[in-house]
Amino acid sequence: MTLNGWKRLGIIVSVVWVLSAGICTLIVVQNADIKTASGLTLSCEEARNWRGSAECDKRSTDYLAEVGHDEWIETAIVAFVPVPLGWGFVYLVLFLANWVKRGFMRLPS
Repeated sequence: MTLNGWKRLGIIVSVVWVLSAGICTLIVVQNADIKTASGLTLSCEEARNWRGSAECDKRSTDYLAEVGHDEWIETAIVAFVPVPLGWGFVYLVLFLANWVKRGFMRLPS
């Protein structure tokens, strides 16, 4: 099976998408989780009159451990789901364009 230039380009774009979208999503989600964990610690310390406690640190650590699994799932969804959808969309557009083109071709008389 040989691949033409457009398919090769599509493979390169797909790989670049998976890597860049995955890394970017992971960074954004991790930063949001860290910000939320810091907020949990801060609100806990405010409730305790700014006395640092092991319980406040444990709450944020437990939160980060709990959401750590979810961030990988979200990253995988953002990185991998658009690839087959994109390929399917491109092939659908090409199929429809060829179908319309065949409709305008003159039949031999």
